[in-house]
Amino acid sequence: MKKFINRNILWAELFVDQLARCGVKHVCISPGSRSTPLIFAFAQNKKLKKFVIIDERSSGFFALGLAKSTNTPVAVVTTSGTATAELYPAIVEAYQQRAPLIICTGDRPPELYNTGANQTINQINIYKNHIRKFYNAGLPAISKNKLLQIKKIAAEAFDISLNKNLGPVHINFPFNKPFEPDSFTDKIDEILLKEFYSINFYKKVELKNLHIKNLEKVFQKINKTDKGIIICGPGEYNKSFYNLLNKFSSKINFPVFADASSSARFTNNKNVITNYDSFFRSSEFINRLDPQLILQFGAAPTTKFSLEFFEKSKAAKILINEFGDLFDPSKTSSVILKAKPEVFLKEILNKNFSSKRKNEYLDSIKLINDKINSFRKNKTANAKFPFEGKIISEMLSLIPSGSNLFISNSMPVRDLDYFAEATDKRIKVFSNRGASGIDGINSTALGIAVSSKHPTILITGDLSFYHDLNGLLAAKIYKIPLIIILINNNGGSIFEMLPVSKYKNIFNEYFKTPHELNFKKFVDGYEGNFVDIKSWESLKTEFNKALERKTFSVFHFKTDSSESLLVRKEFWNEAIKITNNLLNDN
Repeated sequence: MKKFINRNILWAELFVDQLARCGVKHVCISPGSRSTPLIFAFAQNKKLKKFVIIDERSSGFFALGLAKSTNTPVAVVTTSGTATAELYPAIVEAYQQRAPLIICTGDRPPELYNTGANQTINQINIYKNHIRKFYNAGLPAISKNKLLQIKKIAAEAFDISLNKNLGPVHINFPFNKPFEPDSFTDKIDEILLKEFYSINFYKKVELKNLHIKNLEKVFQKINKTDKGIIICGPGEYNKSFYNLLNKFSSKINFPVFADASSSARFTNNKNVITNYDSFFRSSEFINRLDPQLILQFGAAPTTKFSLEFFEKSKAAKILINEFGDLFDPSKTSSVILKAKPEVFLKEILNKNFSSKRKNEYLDSIKLINDKINSFRKNKTANAKFPFEGKIISEMLSLIPSGSNLFISNSMPVRDLDYFAEATDKRIKVFSNRGASGIDGINSTALGIAVSSKHPTILITGDLSFYHDLNGLLAAKIYKIPLIIILINNNGGSIFEMLPVSKYKNIFNEYFKTPHELNFKKFVDGYEGNFVDIKSWESLKTEFNKALERKTFSVFHFKTDSSESLLVRKEFWNEAIKITNNLLNDN
């Protein structure tokens, strides 16, 4: 028996059905006409959770948060034209961080390109510099080969984005009208149709690193080294990695320089060092304690002085990450091991290490770290309310164990690095440290919050918050209980740390750009809870209330960036003195 169908709808349904069979669980949809077949197909698939997000830029970042939190590919649907271009910032970030997104863009048919047709741009491989794979699906066709081909594209796109080359994949879908399901275009045999739906082109393969190239050479290097350090750079690692890292660092007596964006500070590792950026400012440190070996997991460190230390060090430098990426702006690393960090650690721990290992180097670094830590605590405690660094330490004391912490770019991520003490709270840290932009921060944090059973806290600055006000609509619609710590120093205060700040005649107008915005009115408009924090006591009271709410909350700190910068500088100057004195005493 023949069945009347709309070829666009069938095409999209077969594609979406295959994605769901592969394991896609979430889709973010922005409304549009040319993507109608895709929207119908995603909307009617019961295996998928759908989020309708009007602003495409917010949608892309929301999907990024979902992908980072769930470690599975998230589909994103947009219509043609500039809507497609609005996704680009999120795709750039996903590419840099290797987050799995499956981008599905509706498009005009190719004969309308370069004709002045409405809402038509050249979408062919539009993201080519920041995509793992591009497919042009072509116009839907009712033939066995073509219908099976669209399912193969879905299965392959999923496999690439999650396994073979982790990151965003783009499929462009040109469609001719009509789009609606009851606008029939063709007839097809029902038995054949059932056959198409029953076929699954994806088979889950458990990928294992059974052979790590140069592993034995790296082991020999580690085994012969007494003065070595481990850098745990930004990234979302699994629990197994941190457990293995604790065993590994203890076994070889290497300190772990834990970037605060990595969660490594919150894993009860006794060898974690948190004040490294402070003593890297001392030229004496690299002269006296330059290591022989540096092992770096994940991306390059956050702070300027960490990067400079890495570049200046004469140590042998080994990068370890799953896809063999060059996470080294200095290009001074000697080896890149293409291996999952937890697999590398598991394999290396099975080796026979020397039974007697020196720990003088580790003890020297721990001593400096502890002395600076004591001074930092005292300096932060006595700073005038609301010192930006103390906001970080106060929040870390309040956040429940097991929570998600999303840290925004610009000053918040640096202050987390400067002022976050090591604890055993098991806080999972997220950040957008791929391209390190301040766009899409609210939306990414909301994507993480909506997919997690644990509390999610965002610490952000005023410009990042302003950039993504549209993202708060998702918080309202889906009642996402994100807690936002808004540090408002009225402009781009990070520029005060740069040499350009001395040019006062242009600095305020063209760099710091004070905005004088009343954020309460925006938050009220999105039906959020806005609280001006006036003391540390009120922060604790309001934070505990927010943990019980089913809607989002914004805790607003009005800070003085100049005063905060002065406290930071006093801290760094004293940290250099502490480092130099301890080194000279030895």
